[in-house]
Amino acid sequence: MSRPLAGLLGDVRAAGAFRYDARDSAGNRMDTAKVIGDPAGGYLAVYHSGEVCHLATSSDLMEWTHRAVVDEPATQPTIAATAGGGLLTAAEFNDGHGGRLRIRHWSSLDALLAGRPAREFLAPRTLSACNEGTPSIRRVGLDGGLDGSRIELGFHYHRACQVDRQARGTLTGFRAWTTATDPELDAAVERAAAAAGERIGGNIGDRDHLRHLGRDYDLIEAQGRRGDFATWRVYLHDRTAGTTERLEIVTHKGSTAFANPTATPLRDPAGREAIMVTMFLPLEGAAPGEAGSLLYLVAVDQRD
Repeated sequence: MSRPLAGLLGDVRAAGAFRYDARDSAGNRMDTAKVIGDPAGGYLAVYHSGEVCHLATSSDLMEWTHRAVVDEPATQPTIAATAGGGLLTAAEFNDGHGGRLRIRHWSSLDALLAGRPAREFLAPRTLSACNEGTPSIRRVGLDGGLDGSRIELGFHYHRACQVDRQARGTLTGFRAWTTATDPELDAAVERAAAAAGERIGGNIGDRDHLRHLGRDYDLIEAQGRRGDFATWRVYLHDRTAGTTERLEIVTHKGSTAFANPTATPLRDPAGREAIMVTMFLPLEGAAPGEAGSLLYLVAVDQRD
């Protein structure tokens, strides 16, 4: 039998490769990194350092060469490949009054490196007067070209300007933006926390999406106590089964707080099926030498 996904994602010690406190070749912190395969070969990562979002490339998933600034002033970037060698990025853009989602499509990696987006959209805040951000890309449909495109995102909104909660947005034709809160996902995380003996008193924030062995999953961060970075935990939601569980993450030295999870199915440098996982380890819950951006690669057993 293949190993359950929660076990694959939770055991950093069993990873085929790992790196704590990841930084790029220019020394930038790779906070909230999202990694994907480069359609042309190798790998791409977007991440922020301060309020600057960067892009780097790699051939081995552990050493990263800085290539370009993707957005600023902005944080929490994500990226996805699109048809024809294109790329889609989204980030939490700071407009001086709070976060807003900025979505950009690039016709190629060369266009991204040159800073020439084919199209971009700066979404208005519709659910919070204070902040909307931490985008994740759920689905991209470009069959009708950019004018007929349909892009589905996950994001957080600052509910009543007090705590972050989950939402979804759809961008159509890079013109029309519609949003809705996602209270079902919030409730699923709260139930999973209660089952683990915890309570969500802070934010339910960043998330990522992956498909594994024919099932769709969400990885979500949630905070036990508002303002307490040591209480960040990560939850795994199985959309097919409708179940959610707290990930029991085990690092080499025993860190206890985890945030900003991403997980990307890809082929490792040897061509094998794998999942590239990233998380941010807050200083408040990190073991010595483990704080910052954690990157790790886990092998996938495809047997049913």
